[in-house]
Amino acid sequence: MNGKMNFFLDPKNRVIQKPSIMNYKQDQQGLYLVANKRFINWMDVHTYCHTCLDALTFDDEFDASYCASCNEWREEPCTDISCEYCENRPKRPLDPRR
Repeated sequence: MNGKMNFFLDPKNRVIQKPSIMNYKQDQQGLYLVANKRFINWMDVHTYCHTCLDALTFDDEFDASYCASCNEWREEPCTDISCEYCENRPKRPLDPRR
């Protein structure tokens, strides 16, 4: 090609017929994690379990998130010995309450 680059442009009437790779709606654009046949918005990934990717549940009594499928807390207890939330927290979230 003698060091030249040739560009061939489609006529305007053919461009309309081509399906666009950018044919998403305004609210659908962004980053997503695809897991277990569902889309998780990248901004919401922190609300899902890092092990099984199920949605986390928040326990108001102990002020902490947990995964019901894994039966594990997703937040460590605080280091304050007089904390009213962490003081009586069970080892596993679905264990019988005292």
